[in-house]
Amino acid sequence: MEDIIRIVIKGASGYCCIDEAYNDKITITSESISYEYVSSIETVINPKRKWSYKTNSPIFKMKFDHIAKMISEIIERGIDEFCTDIGGIEFNITYADKTKFKEIYWVPGDYFNELFGMIKNLVPDCEYTPAVLLTSADYEEDEENE
Repeated sequence: MEDIIRIVIKGASGYCCIDEAYNDKITITSESISYEYVSSIETVINPKRKWSYKTNSPIFKMKFDHIAKMISEIIERGIDEFCTDIGGIEFNITYADKTKFKEIYWVPGDYFNELFGMIKNLVPDCEYTPAVLLTSADYEEDEENE
C-alpha cells in the first residue's frame, strides 16, 4: 500500500436542534494540521472556528506516520456497524500516488478512540479539541471537572 500523505476527517452533529448543528473537518499532513468548524447558525455559544499550524518538527512527522499506519489498519479491518441518529465520521485519505480513499462510518467516535487520541496530541494546547475527535472520555472528563 502507498504512503498516506494527507488525512481529512469530517464530522457532523447528527440529529439535534438547528442551533447546535455543525459540520467540522480536520486536515493533517506530515507538516501541518488545520481545523474548520462551521455551525449551521452562528451564535455566541456556537461560533465558526478555523485554525491552522505548520511545522517542520521530526516529532510531528513521526506522530503523523503512526496515525497513518493506524488509519491503514482501520481501512483494512472495516466497520460494519452503524447508528442512525448520529453524524457520520468521514475519512478522506490521499496517498503518495494521488489515489484517494473515502468512507463514511456511521458509528460513535469511540470506535476510533486510540486513533483520535493520537490526533488530539497534535492539536495545539491553545485550541479546543475538534468536535469530530470527541469521544465519551472527553465528556466524562468534563463531568469530573464540574
